[in-house]
Amino acid sequence: MSRPEPVVAGAATSGLGARVQRLRAARGLTQRALAEPRYSAAYVSAVESGRRVPSADAVAHFAERLGVTPSDLYTGRSPADAVRLRLRLAEADLAGSAEEAAAVCREVAEAAVELAEPVLEAWARLGLAGAALRRDEPGAASAQLDRAEALLAGASPHVRAEAAVGRAGLAYHAGDPRYARYLLTEARDALLRDGYPDPSVLLVLHAELVRCHVALGDEGAAAEAATQALALAVLAAPARVAGLHLSVASSLLAAGRTAEAGVAAEQARHAARQVAMRWLLACCHRARGQGRRKAGDLAGALADLARAHAVLADAGQPTLAREVGVELAEVYHALGQPARAEALLRDAVDLGDDPVVAARADRVRGLLRDDDGDRAGAERHLRAALAGYRAAGRRRELAAVVLLLADRMQGWGRPDDALDLLREGLRQVEQLGERVAVLRATA
Repeated sequence: MSRPEPVVAGAATSGLGARVQRLRAARGLTQRALAEPRYSAAYVSAVESGRRVPSADAVAHFAERLGVTPSDLYTGRSPADAVRLRLRLAEADLAGSAEEAAAVCREVAEAAVELAEPVLEAWARLGLAGAALRRDEPGAASAQLDRAEALLAGASPHVRAEAAVGRAGLAYHAGDPRYARYLLTEARDALLRDGYPDPSVLLVLHAELVRCHVALGDEGAAAEAATQALALAVLAAPARVAGLHLSVASSLLAAGRTAEAGVAAEQARHAARQVAMRWLLACCHRARGQGRRKAGDLAGALADLARAHAVLADAGQPTLAREVGVELAEVYHALGQPARAEALLRDAVDLGDDPVVAARADRVRGLLRDDDGDRAGAERHLRAALAGYRAAGRRRELAAVVLLLADRMQGWGRPDDALDLLREGLRQVEQLGERVAVLRATA
């Protein structure tokens, strides 16, 4: 056996020896099992009690048997600590409220500072920024983003891209989707150009791009970005997937398999982020469904819009759910399933908070009444749609319903009424155009 080191009086029992004892107990090892074949159980006891300071060779032996590095024993810091923080970040994404998520992210940020883990601190800061936006506190969000961007200045592109997502979210919140789209596009193109196509980050970039394209009226680009995002998403129960990865990571940590635990923790975070952005992924399904419907793929549109409708209703987004419900009713009508369309329109109550959605619903109801032979009901609903679009200043939709109702009147044997409607409708569309021109000139 190796010759024991001399006794060092006053050695701190809360230092290296205490760490050896804690890890040995966690691994279920006896002092003899840790010591052999090079040292004795008495020597391990003396080290753990602080009566002896082990040599570098002894520390290396203990570290190997305990499944850690010598640095872990000397400093008290372990790669496992960083893995635990990653698991906490995944738990923050699974949190049900902004306050709960912020509390976890603050805890992680403070711990990451102590561990000198700048990337983990930055991720926590980004989580705090997101929570601040959910509470409508853009100033606080901006301050957290500034700190995160500074911490990530030297990181690889796919890591820095996460800060770009946060900055784009702030721009979108401020009513500037065009600048948000620019930031997201630049980040996406940089990843693909420089060889860092991280699927988790690309998923978030494409999903965020969807809402920017929608806000800017670019339906084609929204559908394409939605297709890209959904191709990267975990569609089968991401909450369950995240929970399974969390469980695996915890078990690996307990077994001292830190590197494998780190991989599981990152997979947990990837799945947990999708839980946090489930309403955004629902918007991706909506955008892709709209694109499929425009291309004539009614079955594909039905699948996407139905999924979006269900997720948005479950995710506490009632206004968006009502909007998608009306779009879904249009698809059911086109597929010849009026009962399903009627049921969706009945469920889409309180549409008065959005006159455009209410007008769209009246248009569908008018078509359904016409299919039933109820001409009076059809005309009533279509005229309500005209009034709604006119009040909302929607020229294109107004013109489309004018043509639709005039065509129906012609078919009902009322050519003079159809001509009068076309004249009046054309005048109203022109008035809306003049109003828009004036607003643009004075902006």
